[in-house]
Amino acid sequence: NISKMRLYKIFCLICSIFGCVSALKDPSCAVELFGQGACNTLITRIGYLRWENMCTSKNFVACDTDGTSFESIKECEDKCKE
Repeated sequence: NISKMRLYKIFCLICSIFGCVSALKDPSCAVELFGQGACNTLITRIGYLRWENMCTSKNFVACDTDGTSFESIKECEDKCKE
């Protein structure tokens, strides 16, 4: 039998997690940039690091990338940085 206090704690945890996700300026900022495929091509993209709240240039050895990328650090910061 789960106590009311335990249910309350679970409810608060769920609300906290939802609050973190919904606090993003733009939902596309939550889609992390990653490399795709086993090619030997060096690809540089600009992406948002959600947990660090910063935009950075990232290098991938891949065929392509997937996720949200930006043309410039400024574009990334304007769209994503809190």
